[in-house]
Amino acid sequence: MKKLQIVMLIAALGSLSSGCIASRKFVRGEVKTSSDQLNGQIDKTNGEVKETRDSVDQVNTKVAGVDQRVSGVDQRVSGVDQKVNGVDSKVSDLDSRSTQGINGLKSDVNSVSSKADTAANNVASLDKKFQNRNNLQVSVQKSVMFKFDSADLKSADKSPLDEIASAVSQNPDAIIVLEGHTDNVGNAEYNMKLGERRVDAVRRYLAIDKSVPVYKIEDISFGAERPLAPNNSKDGREQNRSVSIMLLVPSVPEALASKDQ
Repeated sequence: MKKLQIVMLIAALGSLSSGCIASRKFVRGEVKTSSDQLNGQIDKTNGEVKETRDSVDQVNTKVAGVDQRVSGVDQRVSGVDQKVNGVDSKVSDLDSRSTQGINGLKSDVNSVSSKADTAANNVASLDKKFQNRNNLQVSVQKSVMFKFDSADLKSADKSPLDEIASAVSQNPDAIIVLEGHTDNVGNAEYNMKLGERRVDAVRRYLAIDKSVPVYKIEDISFGAERPLAPNNSKDGREQNRSVSIMLLVPSVPEALASKDQ
């Protein structure tokens, strides 16, 4: 009886052991399946994380490129700011110069206006002094001779000029007319310039040495165009190497002359 019980106990224990082994295999199978699924999900998650990191790296790369471009733009903006500051400085300097130039121009205009007023007053004074300037007559006529191809005024030839200067000082309305002449030796252009030099020598003596006002002296060079004598003789050519001097004074109206008598 005890043997039977022992056999039955052993059988029960074997059955229980077989059940436990089966349960263990089932559990192990379930755990392995869950583990495989979990590993698959982990691998999938790792793949997604990698893709996310790659995307982040691409974004970071693009951001870095944008940062470089922004830095370049900043540098260009700084350069533009410097150029703008330089332009502003130049504009300020130009404004300053323009202001100075305008002020200088205003000063020049005022000076010119003052000179114009002075000139107008002088013209009015001259008009008053020469009211009869269109009605003049020759009061004194002199002549100064020159050597061949020369415009040198000799001391011996200054006596008639002294007489003319004295007559001008006695008549405030008198004017002097100088006419330069040459002989016909040489070309026309040269003779014209030679006549001008001779006239200039006489005019300078009257104005500088005898203090005759220059506005009272009128002059012209005829060269060889209007000879005072024929050029077909030595004497005629000598007469033409000269400056004719005429003292002109206003004509006295007959009615005024009769009244003075």
